[in-house]
Amino acid sequence: MKKNIFFVLVIIMLLPILSKAQEITKSDRARSIVKAVNQKDAKMYVDNFSKNVKVYMYGEDGNFVLRVDGIEALYKNRAEHLKNHPEVRNEIQHLAEIDNRLIMHDKVWLTPKKKDGSSVVEIFTFNKDGKIERVDVIQQKNLFSQEK
Repeated sequence: MKKNIFFVLVIIMLLPILSKAQEITKSDRARSIVKAVNQKDAKMYVDNFSKNVKVYMYGEDGNFVLRVDGIEALYKNRAEHLKNHPEVRNEIQHLAEIDNRLIMHDKVWLTPKKKDGSSVVEIFTFNKDGKIERVDVIQQKNLFSQEK
């Protein structure tokens, strides 16, 4: 009987640790996004985002402009991007986590013909459920003209 009580107490003490270990971290989400790009899987990509996600691009005027509004729009955007750039490759350079944000510096190769990748910085803002609800993107203004 004492062994059973001890066993139950051990399990009760381990449950919070085990549930925490199964949480998807911010860095896991970033790695999943990069993996999805490299595997050309738009569904895997959007699985990391909240249904109300908003994606902003840094504009030439110095302001962020809303480019994608909602999970359906994000899926359509990513599926089209992966279709238009079937040889795209992505590599994480740096990750920095600050409060509910993760800053990712990655390199993107739209085509293998381009020797040097292009730098992109995304600032992901996470909601309380651990999903990405906002992305602020800074990339070279001529990124897509470089693929030839």
